[in-house]
Amino acid sequence: MATAWVSALRMIARQRLTQTQVWQRLERRGYDDDDIRAAVERCRAEGLLDDSLYAQLYVAGTRKAVGDARLVAQLVQKGIDREAASHAVAEGDRDESTRCYDALLKLLRTKPGTSYPSAARALERLGFPASLIYRHLREHAAVHGPLAGIELD
Repeated sequence: MATAWVSALRMIARQRLTQTQVWQRLERRGYDDDDIRAAVERCRAEGLLDDSLYAQLYVAGTRKAVGDARLVAQLVQKGIDREAASHAVAEGDRDESTRCYDALLKLLRTKPGTSYPSAARALERLGFPASLIYRHLREHAAVHGPLAGIELD
């Protein structure tokens, strides 16, 4: 049986992982906590595991436009510290407002007859805050006219 260190190397050679993900996978393979701890620490010391870099790359590589809260939650679910996840999202290339507007434009491009309430619900499901959603819907309606014949206040 390969050592925890060798198994960890094989895992991170296939795909970028967080420390937590490596730990969990090694645990599932039956390694004891001391061996896992040593393998994860060695990976960190040699620069093979970097949760901050993982978070930055995850945010930059996320293709689907989602809200900040959803991005942070996805990173936390992968084992990234909430503070580090929030920092990575805040430092991302596109801010939440830009992502929300991009999501609105994509929605209107793919479903041209979308009503105002349907668009708002779709954006809400993507994790955008209501205030941002309604601001972009109002701005869009002011420039392009109301969605599906519904007047905005």
